[in-house]
Amino acid sequence: MLEILSKAQLEQLHNTSIEILEKIGVSFYHKSALKIFKDAGANVNGTLVKIPEYLVKESLSKALHNFIWYARDPKHNLHIGDSKVYYSGIYGHPFVLDMKDGKRRRALLKDVEEITKITDALEYIHAAGGMIVEPSDVRTEVSHVYVYLSMLKNTGKCILGHAYGIKAQDCIEMARIVVGSYEELLKKPFIATIINSTSPLQYGAEMIEGLLSYVKYNQPVIITPLAQAGGTAPVTLAGLLAQQNAEFLAGFTLVQLIRPKNPVFYGSASTIMDMKTGIPSVGAPEAGLIGAVTAQLARFYQLPSRVSAGLTDSKIPDIQAGYEKALTCMLVSLAGANLVLHAAGSLEYYLTASPIQLIVDNEILGWISRILSGIEINEETLAFNVIKNAREIGHFLTQKHTLNYFKKEFWIPKITDRCSWSEWKNKGAKDLVNKAKEEAEKILIEHNPKPLDEDILKELNNFIKKIEKQRMEKNKK
Repeated sequence: MLEILSKAQLEQLHNTSIEILEKIGVSFYHKSALKIFKDAGANVNGTLVKIPEYLVKESLSKALHNFIWYARDPKHNLHIGDSKVYYSGIYGHPFVLDMKDGKRRRALLKDVEEITKITDALEYIHAAGGMIVEPSDVRTEVSHVYVYLSMLKNTGKCILGHAYGIKAQDCIEMARIVVGSYEELLKKPFIATIINSTSPLQYGAEMIEGLLSYVKYNQPVIITPLAQAGGTAPVTLAGLLAQQNAEFLAGFTLVQLIRPKNPVFYGSASTIMDMKTGIPSVGAPEAGLIGAVTAQLARFYQLPSRVSAGLTDSKIPDIQAGYEKALTCMLVSLAGANLVLHAAGSLEYYLTASPIQLIVDNEILGWISRILSGIEINEETLAFNVIKNAREIGHFLTQKHTLNYFKKEFWIPKITDRCSWSEWKNKGAKDLVNKAKEEAEKILIEHNPKPLDEDILKELNNFIKKIEKQRMEKNKK
């Protein structure tokens, strides 16, 4: 497993984070959070909380090291915290690169359905993401419930819910409807959410409200600093990591003070700010380094990790998108990240979703997954007798050993071109983007996700009608 920092360097980083928590502190803009910290012995002055080392240590001692993240379809349950690397789809994009004309436009609810359905069919994407796009054709007050319903209908894979305030409660209620009861929800982590700190060293009221809602029902929270080196964090990666780590430990400690052993991911979406444009660069090599060290820090604390990789600064599915996505994903995967969010389907930072890019990225993830599976060494795979037989006939093509093993040993791509020039020309000389488009269109026609139970679907629709009515009446007042 790839390790960027030594144990001594990790300890030095940790000690600096503790010093930040004890001497500088973190602001929490929520009365309940402030009371929880004060009652536990932290130094609370207004909204500023200074957290003593012993509280962090106690919280880490209560941590859940691994858990099952339950999916609607049990075959897609994820065993979080073991050595497996899982890849998740996109989250929160306002734009879509239209599959038909290639133009960038505002996202629509139909895009949620299509992207989720494609994600459900793809082998190397294990979780479907959450709030995939922000649909412009649905009222903002209720868009989250329509998005969540569409995702529940179109995938049996794990999904993430909304994190903000009352919207978090809505998503949890919909999860309760799907699993059957709040008692069942408490037993089975079903809907995770991302809780972002506001760098430097702050947690906003709505995020804390979301955290409280998910922790109340023992649902996984992904505590995720989104720091930008040179902007909202020190320009040095070591300084960013020390600050990010302090922000994570503060949020993590709050969770454990509320509910010990509540599932928590050590998350990071941190990267650098491009000093020419002032825009965060998600395809930078530093983004991959930060993600890799985040995975290492999570192991240091014996916690599951979530990182962002597979993102790109490119605006279209091009060569830049390919190398930024492949290299950042490869780096964090080799570093042992448990969950890689935004691993497929994103363009232009966190702004544009692309069904075509989703197909291409699945191919990249298949390539990386083959690398992660390694090489099996045993008497059968070393093939001494096979080599002996081939010495006499001069090749291995007709050997039974070859027929038995080639599908296990070789990764077989779906859209990657490996044919001769003449064969490629005879098949229409299609580039990767066109082949990905055809594959996406084929999935939308042929793939049928596991359907929701009719009674559950009816209850979900009734809940959405009730929510829509309540929010509209509230807006009239």
